[in-house]
Amino acid sequence: MMKFITYIHVYLIQVILNFLPFYWIDVFYDNQTYIGNQLHHPIYLFLWAFSSAIGFYYYSKKIWEKYNVNYNKKNHALICLGMILSCSIPYNDITLLKDLHVWLSILFVAWFILEWFLYIPVHLNKNSILFFINIGLSLVFTFMSGHITGFCEIYFSFTTNILLHHWMFQD
Repeated sequence: MMKFITYIHVYLIQVILNFLPFYWIDVFYDNQTYIGNQLHHPIYLFLWAFSSAIGFYYYSKKIWEKYNVNYNKKNHALICLGMILSCSIPYNDITLLKDLHVWLSILFVAWFILEWFLYIPVHLNKNSILFFINIGLSLVFTFMSGHITGFCEIYFSFTTNILLHHWMFQD
């Protein structure tokens, strides 16, 4: 039953949530928080962040348990929760708080990536190599655009969840 639910998550929910921004924004300029804050779709933004973070949390956890990786369960949960909460912070005109949601999102995603570098070495198998190539491509897309765009966010959310999901069910 859980396998069926994870397939629904990755191949239906993630597809829908990551495809909608192409209708609302220029994904190569604007980002997901623009949808939530300026276009007034905070429910969408929360669902997107929740779906992405739940996949990152659950699929990573299952992979690490499969390889008997001694990971920090509390930190992993806090990182994924932080991703959700950072997307829930509204845009603020106060200069110091203006981009708080962006910087917190960057912090938690970077922390998530760091977890993977700490717990799964690149040379483990082809899945870990693909995972780290995916992170590299995410960084390339971010640097090419000069800032974090909706495309960068969609790419990382969608491909990371697919790769982790696929890895979770491989022997």
